[in-house]
Amino acid sequence: MNKRTRKFFGMLALVTLIVFYAAIGMTIGAAVVATAKPWVQILFFIVTGALWVIPAGLIIRWMEK
Repeated sequence: MNKRTRKFFGMLALVTLIVFYAAIGMTIGAAVVATAKPWVQILFFIVTGALWVIPAGLIIRWMEK
């Protein structure tokens, strides 16, 4: 697979990852975290806000191979 094709499929994977990750995060946030204490909410959003970087970085690394 050439680099241009990998970048195309990687872009599709990144968009899909972000859409599903955001949907899951919002669902958990609305169902569970909304009634939690403020420090739990802050911790949840810090962790979920940073956690997507790991799979995105792996996809980007694959795209640049």
